[in-house]
Amino acid sequence: MEKDTVLRLRLTAEDKQKIQERAESEGLKISSYARKMLLFGEVIKISLEEQKILSGVANNLNQLTRHYNQTGERKPELETVLKTLIDELRNAYRKR
Repeated sequence: MEKDTVLRLRLTAEDKQKIQERAESEGLKISSYARKMLLFGEVIKISLEEQKILSGVANNLNQLTRHYNQTGERKPELETVLKTLIDELRNAYRKR
């Protein structure tokens, strides 16, 4: 299919660099990568309240991790809880 329409957008230099790096990691040109993301990518929308809750949970996780690293306590159950929290935070809104 011939591509005959142009879509222009403005980016910061940092955003363009990130997009270029992601495209390269996928083995694609920026235009192909952008087309795939625009057509098939996903935007995760969360409410302000959800964002506040998520931020608070992430802050608590950071505090626990800092304590874990500073004290050198390597309790398996704490490590398991931290890994679980990290995984849950990473995947919290991907299912929407």
